Amino acid sequence: MNQFKPGDLAVYPNYGVGKVVSVESRTMGDSEVSCYVVSILSDGSKVIVPVDTAEQAGLRNLISLEVAKEVYDCFKFRNLDLLKMNWNKRYRFLQEKMKIGKVTDVATVISDLMFLKRKKGLSYGEERLLNDAENILATELSITENLPKEEVVNKIHNSFKTKANS
Repeated sequence: MNQFKPGDLAVYPNYGVGKVVSVESRTMGDSEVSCYVVSILSDGSKVIVPVDTAEQAGLRNLISLEVAKEVYDCFKFRNLDLLKMNWNKRYRFLQEKMKIGKVTDVATVISDLMFLKRKKGLSYGEERLLNDAENILATELSITENLPKEEVVNKIHNSFKTKANS
């Protein structure tokens, strides 16, 4: 089980990288619960995560450089079944992957949406999901790889340019 302390960076599903601001006691129902207060880097929003259930909620450490290299491999895969689904079912399916919070799932969502964008276009919700997923992944990769976020976004986009015919 991960133990975070104030100042640590952590990733929370669907929100991305945040900084643990504090560990506070909060009243939940009839009991006092120790919680992480996490400030999300991208927008400054605060997320309160009970310490005892943080791992189940998906709060995790940033990925290592080795895992970062593996993330780019996720862009090679295509889920052809998505072409058979209507946009609403696709969106729910991809949103569920985002909620899991694994970095490879976020990368796969980007890959799937980029593939769909080329094949048939995206709904407004899917386009927003693609932007959110790119922002979440690029922020984590930029910190892990110690690169500017714009450079990481370019690396992500370039990995699809070579696969435009797939």
